[in-house]
Amino acid sequence: MPNHAYRAASAPSVVQRARNTRTGRKLERGGYLTVETVTMWIVYALTLIGNAVIEGGRVGGTTSADIAYGVFTWFTPAGYVFAIWSLIYVAMVVWLVAYTRTAPVRADRFTMTSILFIASCALNVLWLALWHFELVAVSFIVILAEWLVLAALYLNVRRTMKTASGRVPVSIYTAWVTVATLANMAILVTRALDGGIPFFNGLFTILLTAGVLAFGYVMRKAYDDMAFQLVFLWALIGVGVNVSGASAFTAAVVFLLCVVGAILTFAPSARCGSSCGRTSDPAACSW
Repeated sequence: MPNHAYRAASAPSVVQRARNTRTGRKLERGGYLTVETVTMWIVYALTLIGNAVIEGGRVGGTTSADIAYGVFTWFTPAGYVFAIWSLIYVAMVVWLVAYTRTAPVRADRFTMTSILFIASCALNVLWLALWHFELVAVSFIVILAEWLVLAALYLNVRRTMKTASGRVPVSIYTAWVTVATLANMAILVTRALDGGIPFFNGLFTILLTAGVLAFGYVMRKAYDDMAFQLVFLWALIGVGVNVSGASAFTAAVVFLLCVVGAILTFAPSARCGSSCGRTSDPAACSW
């Protein structure tokens, strides 16, 4: 037998070499469908079903919108804004696919990422159920807990997943729950104060808007995360639309703050070092 034929016959194939790796062995044992990933998909499916049953079945004899708009609250987005839930549900499917694809390289049966995700799903359904029974105070505690869990998930994902499909969906979800938590708080306070005082309602709305936009700006600069501010702008413009009937001035300030926040967050800014002023080379400055 010629030497080259002998070498070809004796050398391990690509498939054989792949099987000898840790990833290859794990793929043969179960591939992407591990206990962890299957559990996550089942929990997420149950979350969607639970939301559909509670909202569509009018559990508690009402809908989320009936409660949200039962008492006029200044810091509540207009109804169309809540369509973002459709985007979130689809985005989290994309995220689950991305996470599932990394299953073969994880040694642990359950990671902190999967535990936090499952916890967020459970809290999501629990919040909606409590909301439908108009337990606004308790629901606020639950959605605050959900926000904390999602914040931890966000930080964990930033550390462990590097792709856009692994990061952006969690950013969108966390950003929206940030706004939803504040809106829940506003509804709780408004009910407690029997509608509140218009002046303080307007001031409260303006301060919350400025604070949310500042948070979005920090997320953009600290984590290079544009999704947070985009979600915030979507929600806050809706707040301006909703409050315009009660106070044109407050609505105008909210819209103005949104414009300023968008410019500060997304407009390119020169970050020139001390050498920038000593050279005519445009490359010395980064934008």
